[in-house]
Amino acid sequence: MARWDRAIAALPFGRGRVLDLGCAFGFATLRLARKGYETVGVDNSPRYISWARRRHPGGEYLLASADALPLADASFDAVLLLDVLEHVPDEAEVIREIQRVLKPGGLLILSVPHRGLLGWLDSLNVYAELVRRTKHGLFPQEIAQTGIHRHYSLQQLKDLLGPTFCLQRVTSTGLGVAELINLLLLVLCRYILAWEWLYQILQYVYFLVYLLEDLLPLARTGYHLMVVATKGQVPPPVM
Repeated sequence: MARWDRAIAALPFGRGRVLDLGCAFGFATLRLARKGYETVGVDNSPRYISWARRRHPGGEYLLASADALPLADASFDAVLLLDVLEHVPDEAEVIREIQRVLKPGGLLILSVPHRGLLGWLDSLNVYAELVRRTKHGLFPQEIAQTGIHRHYSLQQLKDLLGPTFCLQRVTSTGLGVAELINLLLLVLCRYILAWEWLYQILQYVYFLVYLLEDLLPLARTGYHLMVVATKGQVPPPVM
């Protein structure tokens, strides 16, 4: 939860309209709403949107793709895009949609896997290669659209954001050790047993280690990368 806490803490205002893009079951969306923000959660999973609406009946949750948002131009003060960009088929189109719905001076808070020291250990990529080579096991649906779980360098993110966005802050965290746990779970549940239901239960062990590990700051060598950027403002030096 450290990453969500950092993202919410990065908002420079106490009120405003915030888009949680790729909201999953609406964890961050609900937390923002409880803090007084006007929130909209968007996800392309009917299961997640249904779950989010049950948890937060008074919230606004939309079933939509990140590259085709049914939202008005310049209608949000901030957009959260946490651990989503690496999964989308067209990264540039998603960034263009975010640019479109953000107000001038609006804030983008973006987190992705980092091309850091242990980026090669990504469990989805290692497991997917095992399935491809042996033609056995359940292919990870998390990367079915892209074929790979992308990792980004800071320069790649700057290039994707382009001149419209100005970086204000960069944070790198985590070691990537949690990927070893997920790889073991993937091999056991999807490769050996082919029991997806078991993976859906046991993956919470991975999530717990993932969240604990994210508490560890590691300068620019960490496994996760978060950037805070403004639309159309001149930034102070990136820290």
